[in-house]
Amino acid sequence: MRERRKRIVDTAHRLLGEGGVAALTIRRLSDEAEVAQRTIYRLFGDKDGVISATVVDRMKEVREHIARRGQTYTLPVVFDELDWMVSEMERDTLYARVVVGFVFETEQRQLEVRELTSVAYSRFMNWYEVQREAGVVRDELDVERVARDHVMHEFLVYRRWVLGQSTSEECKLELHACFLRSAMLMLRGPQREEYLSQLAGIQRKLSAIAPA
Repeated sequence: MRERRKRIVDTAHRLLGEGGVAALTIRRLSDEAEVAQRTIYRLFGDKDGVISATVVDRMKEVREHIARRGQTYTLPVVFDELDWMVSEMERDTLYARVVVGFVFETEQRQLEVRELTSVAYSRFMNWYEVQREAGVVRDELDVERVARDHVMHEFLVYRRWVLGQSTSEECKLELHACFLRSAMLMLRGPQREEYLSQLAGIQRKLSAIAPA
């Protein structure tokens, strides 16, 4: 049963990438995964259950990869992880285009959105804890709200990429700038000035790539 489940999820992943949600039907999934329709219904309940499984499984892989690295969330580590996320989207571009769109649907897929945004949220909070322990954060702001707002800003950057409005290099720089802007809200003193200087440098690079 485990092998059949994997075959179903892998096939659904491919079908979503090829044609979006409309391309994924239980009949087609059954035919291409070579699994009976009743098995799909038994394992996943319905089409939405299959779609959820593709997102949950993919994000589990992402979290496991990040956990294996076991790194402390300094700013260079944050930037490296953001660059890796872009490389993963490049590797699986068609599917990325579909699932990033879930975040912006009018009727949100709550489970999928929660899974998709979990890594960005955890990244920001892990970075914040490092800065808090270093004693360089402001205490008067609602870090939870800042983190949630940051996640949506990060996905707006991803959305520009999946819509073809930015190159991968621009996307990486925009993600770095996005993180710096959110992080600066939480910082005080010289640390904040350092982040501001880095943000200015990134903005100059973006201007050189795509002059206003």
